[in-house]
Amino acid sequence: MELKRLVRILRKRWILIVAFVLLGLVGGAAAALLTPVQYESSTRVFVAAQIQNGSTPGDLVQGNNFVVQKLPYYLDVATSPRVLDPVISSLNLDESAVDLAGRVTATTEPGSAVIEIAALASTADAAQQLAQAVSESFTDVVINQLETPADGGASPVTVGVLDPAVAPDNPALPQLYLNLAVGLLIGLLVGLVTALILGLLDRRVYNRDDIERLTSVPVLGGIPLEARATPIISPDGASTARAEAFRVLRTNLEFADADTSRRSLVVTSSVSGEGKTTTLVNLAIVLAESGATVAVIDADLRTPRLADYLGLDADRGLTDVLLGDVQLKESLQSWGTQHPLTVLSSGRIPTNPSELLGSTAMGTVLDVLSSSYDYVLIDAPSVLAVTDAAVLSRWSGGTILVVGANRVREPELLAALDALEAVGTTPLGVVLAMVPTRGPDALVRDGGFAAVTRPAPRAPRSVDARPSDASRSTPPDSESAPTDTQQRVTW
Repeated sequence: MELKRLVRILRKRWILIVAFVLLGLVGGAAAALLTPVQYESSTRVFVAAQIQNGSTPGDLVQGNNFVVQKLPYYLDVATSPRVLDPVISSLNLDESAVDLAGRVTATTEPGSAVIEIAALASTADAAQQLAQAVSESFTDVVINQLETPADGGASPVTVGVLDPAVAPDNPALPQLYLNLAVGLLIGLLVGLVTALILGLLDRRVYNRDDIERLTSVPVLGGIPLEARATPIISPDGASTARAEAFRVLRTNLEFADADTSRRSLVVTSSVSGEGKTTTLVNLAIVLAESGATVAVIDADLRTPRLADYLGLDADRGLTDVLLGDVQLKESLQSWGTQHPLTVLSSGRIPTNPSELLGSTAMGTVLDVLSSSYDYVLIDAPSVLAVTDAAVLSRWSGGTILVVGANRVREPELLAALDALEAVGTTPLGVVLAMVPTRGPDALVRDGGFAAVTRPAPRAPRSVDARPSDASRSTPPDSESAPTDTQQRVTW
């Protein structure tokens, strides 16, 4: 995984990580509150070989080695019922040797003959008495029972007390700060792992890096998330962050299209709700602001929204023109005053949208408008919903794919690109819309969408121009409407 992507995943889910950290702290504090208060007292005893009269230095070394080798067994003896049963009787404890063994520990350092016996109890005095009683019982069992020769001679080992047990001043349990530290560490680890798993399983597209990781299609621009109340920018040239983002998109689009004759562009998306219609309208506004003449067509004949956004009449439009009921010029509407747009709304919703959009009549409409305007922007349905966008892409000079941040999943974006490539269309570029203004996926100044010097706009053409002789013909594999419908189209 790239470090940049890893950091972005953690930044995006920092609230989840903090929540797990807080949960760990609460868990540690709860564990401390629920743990009974326990005091610990300990004593240290020394196990050595018994020195006999006439012993040589070699005998002492051999005896000490014998003790060191048997020391692990002595540790087990210290917590065995043979040692603890007498302790229970002497202290009048109401528990079994097995239960008492849970409060008694015996430890030693490697190679050492010193055993530390520690005992836990509910009071400091009880802990001191328990540790002392265990050490005394251990000494008795080792010397007088386990290591007593069969012939009744003296024991070969001796046990002496180095540090007697004393009553502790402070309780050993609970350890509040240790519990909090452990809870914090566990919460942090669980939060990090959970955030990484969710981040790797999340296949939604969030930023430019995600798009560039999936496809080589260039990213033309990033559009900040619009306010719900004002999705359309002001046509008076006001300088806002959202308007500037569309001006950057306009400049990058003009350079991406500088060496071609494209004049009609299909604007579509992978799925619905990615902001393709508002992106198209705002792009048309900034194109007209630069001095270009722009025509906008609502070719989404299933769920048209363009006329609603612009407050225009949608009763008569593209469908009526394609069916030959009205002339094209009679269906065109003007929007805006300072930099007006020419709008062809959808008209009434037909029963056969794909056939109408794939007919030669649609190609003729685009030829007429392309010869009369610098730009013709076509609002098409989502690629994965229906085939309309793929059909229109064959009539147009290029396709712009709008990708809504946090709106489309990676498989859906790849499927949309594959669907366009299947009909021989490679998108001119991708526009990342609905980008958040804060957080790890927010637009930044150096985020790769910077504009460069914009070439002069094309000279406006007369709206009365007619299609050239080299008008398009129906693609061989396109879906076309009946011939009589095509013949009824008038201009």
